[in-house]
Amino acid sequence: MTLFRNIAVLTTFIATSTMAWAENSVDALLPLPAEIRTIFNNRCVMCHGEVIEGEAEVREDLIMVTDDDIRDTLSDATTLYEMIRDDEMPQEARLSFRLRRNTEMRARLKQIQDDYESKGEKAVLIKWLETALQIEK
Repeated sequence: MTLFRNIAVLTTFIATSTMAWAENSVDALLPLPAEIRTIFNNRCVMCHGEVIEGEAEVREDLIMVTDDDIRDTLSDATTLYEMIRDDEMPQEARLSFRLRRNTEMRARLKQIQDDYESKGEKAVLIKWLETALQIEK
């Protein structure tokens, strides 16, 4: 009887682990729908992959220029969801040290944050992430 119990426990563990992996998988997000790609390009890439003054901006080791970049650098899709849900991105975004003194870059970041709010893009991203990651509200 113990053998059957152990097998049942192991089977449950494997099934649960597989489901958790699938739910958090970055691949569940890709390829990005056109509307999401547009939001990422307009709101995220400035700090996550854009080349500015001859140097790529890469914050938190995340590059969002292409689907392949996202697949290679986003370790957990749930973290992306949580940062957007909790208004950490792009609302709490900060420029890298080398760009903080650049008034044009500060103004650009402020405009990104304002446009994100005024265009309701958070709701679009949250709906997409909840659907793709099968997150229940």
